[in-house]
Amino acid sequence: METVETRISTLYRSPEGILYARVKKGIMETLPLAQENGAALMALKGNDPPMPILIDFSKAAGQDQETRKYYAERSGDWCTKAAILIQSPIARVMGNIYLGLNKPKVPTQLFTTEEAALAWLKRG
Repeated sequence: METVETRISTLYRSPEGILYARVKKGIMETLPLAQENGAALMALKGNDPPMPILIDFSKAAGQDQETRKYYAERSGDWCTKAAILIQSPIARVMGNIYLGLNKPKVPTQLFTTEEAALAWLKRG
């Protein structure tokens, strides 16, 4: 399985066609970092159509407004739906702000367990 390390995430693609983005601990994501991640996800996807993604945001510090807007507008380039894994109440607040204000172009949901996130991603 090919793995790509960016400054903010460990990214990989599973054999079953799910992209994974595991955000590194304590990272405050900015637009240039998000754009680096987006380019890496496009490279992992290759010539295949967009696929589901699991974003493990459980250790991240947050995202600025430009970053949230970028992901909302561009994530459809590499994914069909996004499951965001969170752990803390603060992350839930940030996730709900992202979903409410930025209106992602792909179906996006917050989860507290990876199992539930993957079950949702695998559903048609």
